[in-house]
Amino acid sequence: MVNRERMMSPRRMETLDLDYSTLSSALETIQCLIDKYGPDAMICEYDADYSDNKYLAVSVKVPETDQEMAKRIREEERWEADMTARDRVEFERLKAKFGDK
Repeated sequence: MVNRERMMSPRRMETLDLDYSTLSSALETIQCLIDKYGPDAMICEYDADYSDNKYLAVSVKVPETDQEMAKRIREEERWEADMTARDRVEFERLKAKFGDK
């Protein structure tokens, strides 16, 4: 079923480097991030572009843009149509095998 409601999607706001930080300085950094982005902001791990490395970033959930929403709906409609077509092929195969039993 295609969801036509606007959804929330994560947005990377800034990278976060806590490597070799003391717990005290990490706490300070995180408190500054809470003050800046709010207590619902998340720390997420992302893949670095063109590399096998990963990095941490602060993300916040925001409503998807009109373009993102339109793209997601098109993809969901295509997936639903593909699933319906596969189901139809499977139904016809089983109907041929077992008849109207």
